[in-house]
Amino acid sequence: MPPSLAKRSRMPGVRSMALALLGLLALGAAAAAQPSGGPESLGPLTLTDQHGVQHRIDAAVGLVLFSRDMDGGAVMREMLDAESLGEAPASFLGRNRAVCVADISRMPGLVARMIAKPRMRKRPYPLLLDEQGEATAAWPSQKGRTTLIRLEANRILEVLHFEDPAALRSAIEGGAK
Repeated sequence: MPPSLAKRSRMPGVRSMALALLGLLALGAAAAAQPSGGPESLGPLTLTDQHGVQHRIDAAVGLVLFSRDMDGGAVMREMLDAESLGEAPASFLGRNRAVCVADISRMPGLVARMIAKPRMRKRPYPLLLDEQGEATAAWPSQKGRTTLIRLEANRILEVLHFEDPAALRSAIEGGAK
């Protein structure tokens, strides 16, 4: 077969593959911007914090910081360090219409009561707890990361996952309205 004919016969296949790849990339970009496989909205929902005080996740909440494991919680905790923030963590959360939520349902009850909760009570901000795992079961998460869920009137606009506290803070401050 002459080289020019061989080139032409391969081109439609290459072009089809390129178009298919572009289509998959477009779908991937759309999936990254939209929550996938999880709920389309959060709340209204009431959870109890580490002090036993009830808090409502409702239309007034713009951001939810969520962790399902200790490493994800450490990212959140380090980001909310008062010295690095330059302000009280509760003020930072309030100014950004944010709440912190932790799913502690996998933690053995004795460990939660005797060790984890007393440590959590030392935090200078409310940490809403899902002790049964039911309220946050469908929420998106990634192991070892804090999940940032951006809301508008309870509807999920964006879901991001962070393992770097500085990047988490930057995302919160960059998206604040």
